[in-house]
Amino acid sequence: MVAYAHQFVYTTKKLPVLFIVHPALKNVVVHRHWHDDVELNYTISDTIDDFSIEDEHFTTSAGRILLVNSRQVHGVQSKQSSADGQQPAALTIVFPLPFLKDCYPSVDQIQFDLNHPDRFTDDQKQAYHELQRLLNEIMGQFGKTQNELTVLKIRTYLMMIITTLVEHFSRAKVYALPQNTEKQLRISTITEYMYQHYQAPLKIDDIAKNVHLSKEYLIRFFKNNLGTTPYQYLAYIRCQKAQRLLLHSEDNLTEIAVNTGFGSLRSMNRAFEKFVHTNAKNWRIKNQASQ
Repeated sequence: MVAYAHQFVYTTKKLPVLFIVHPALKNVVVHRHWHDDVELNYTISDTIDDFSIEDEHFTTSAGRILLVNSRQVHGVQSKQSSADGQQPAALTIVFPLPFLKDCYPSVDQIQFDLNHPDRFTDDQKQAYHELQRLLNEIMGQFGKTQNELTVLKIRTYLMMIITTLVEHFSRAKVYALPQNTEKQLRISTITEYMYQHYQAPLKIDDIAKNVHLSKEYLIRFFKNNLGTTPYQYLAYIRCQKAQRLLLHSEDNLTEIAVNTGFGSLRSMNRAFEKFVHTNAKNWRIKNQASQ
């Protein structure tokens, strides 16, 4: 266990994840960022003022669990605290993506939907309580002498958490990756280039050249493995980026369309209709009002 000003970090080669135990959540700022790992956050005895995940903002209290999927932009700002620093205030568990793939090889094809308890079914409500119990059990092990038995118990709880997430809180991604590891790597290389250059007026020739494929092969590869075209996937990325600007900037719709690579409001609206089933203006009004 390593102590820092605002947290304790617990890791060992015998455990495949990173644990961060927060003694208090006052004057905490984690700037918005993203990573490939999946992050589970459990508020134990305190509150978080603003936990942002993509375009959503959450305020937590004791018992609340928030999950950040791979590549989701997120951050934390919390100025007030109800904890005294004597008891754990919150727990963060970072699940490395390779570990999750080892546990559940199809994890690239799903994402977890855990952050809206008001929408849960009865089964999900029970599963949510089970997750709370498992997280509390893990916290209980931190207060004990660390030995082979405590490590075994923590590993068991981690596997039960992953099983519960997959069984009760997973849904298919918009574009699910193929099972083949070599194909997954190639898709990751292509899409990473798209994420880095989505603002540019990319053509399929540009993408193919930079990932060392022919244009014809690139189109066929996307269709066979993602069920879509490179252009449609690029529009999906741009739509994600535009949603953030619509919510967090004062730019008008045309400026956002240009700044996210769409080039025109008409093109951006076509993408919004396809992926979120409304136009950009209505999406902005609805989501700004819900903050």
